[in-house]
Amino acid sequence: MAKRRSSAERAAREAAKRNPKAFFTAVIVILVIALIAAACWYFLVYKNRDEQSPGGDDSQNGGGTTVGDGNQTEIVSADLSIHFIAPAVKASGDCSLIKVGDTEVLIDAGPNKENTAEILDYLETYCTDNVLEYVIATHSDSDHISGFVGSSSGGKRNGIFYSDYRIETLIQFDRHKDDTALYRDYCEAVDQIREQGTQVYTGLQCWNSQDGAQRTYYLDDAQTVSMNILYNYFYDHDSDDNNNYSVCMLFSQELDGNTTNHYLFTGDLEKEGEEHLVEYNELPHVVLYKAGHHGSKTSSNDVLLKEITPEYVVVCCCAGYNQYNAAEENVFPTQAFCDRISAYTDKVYVTIMWDEDNNGFRDMNGDIVFYYGKGESETEKTLKLWCSNNMTVLKDTDWFRQNRTWGGE
Repeated sequence: MAKRRSSAERAAREAAKRNPKAFFTAVIVILVIALIAAACWYFLVYKNRDEQSPGGDDSQNGGGTTVGDGNQTEIVSADLSIHFIAPAVKASGDCSLIKVGDTEVLIDAGPNKENTAEILDYLETYCTDNVLEYVIATHSDSDHISGFVGSSSGGKRNGIFYSDYRIETLIQFDRHKDDTALYRDYCEAVDQIREQGTQVYTGLQCWNSQDGAQRTYYLDDAQTVSMNILYNYFYDHDSDDNNNYSVCMLFSQELDGNTTNHYLFTGDLEKEGEEHLVEYNELPHVVLYKAGHHGSKTSSNDVLLKEITPEYVVVCCCAGYNQYNAAEENVFPTQAFCDRISAYTDKVYVTIMWDEDNNGFRDMNGDIVFYYGKGESETEKTLKLWCSNNMTVLKDTDWFRQNRTWGGE
């Protein structure tokens, strides 16, 4: 039996017989409209979704965080500011300051003793009460602890532990590999501040909430900003790499009932340490990640990156400076690091760079500060970024174009 046609089908066939040209014209118009509608739908749903977030897919990185252009005058009074202090010497090293109201957290004091005065000058601007509530010494490498000891002149040292700053709590590494002269000087300096009343704990003591230490420290009275000491497997296990002994911490900022920004610091943690960090901690998507080990090829591995899906990344290094006479593949920030991080974000910033014509270095972005400041209205606040030199992301710099490639380009 022949299939019966619907009334709509019969009407369409009759119309085609009466005026075939008009019928086919209508079909073409309908197809064009459908194609335009499909293109608009793709642009609105997929294209905009990729542009909203520095990392691309919102399902991976938590929806994307809009970071506005900041200015230096706002930083001092900001509710929260995260500073990456650019060295005033030709070297790679870490020194970061987190400020929440009148509470300051200083993380490391690198890259060498000659840079100590620069750190103290920077603190003078932002730590006006001469109290460092928390100091973190992530591990014993010289490019992280030198500034705590400082240089000696006339029998006096100018290090942070010998300065006028009162340090309330020091959280330091549990283990170290080499018994260097600097390490012994560091221990002597720690003994001095302990005698002056500083509470000294290790990462493991904090994780275990042991001997007065805490796993979580709130940095404001309202308890909206916290410093959370993460568990690093190598707090209580041996490693062949001193970098793996790094104290790791996650800063969390509650903005409202539904939104929390996270900022991750892992010192110089290497691949094996990152694998354990993911294994033993519930790591969230992070807005900001301080790249491990200055952008080395052995840190910031996919096992960690796919867990935290960072939106913004800061690399504390002297880009292009072959400080350790290493192969080119090991010069910071390495090509391997760039290849991996490019899958998640292109918002990467670097403190300084090598320049043989300018005392061996100059600022790339310079001092890098993320802070929570005023938005478009008086009541609105938003995360902002200010850099002392420029705001150019790493992949768009002349140095990068001449020395690295991005995302397989």
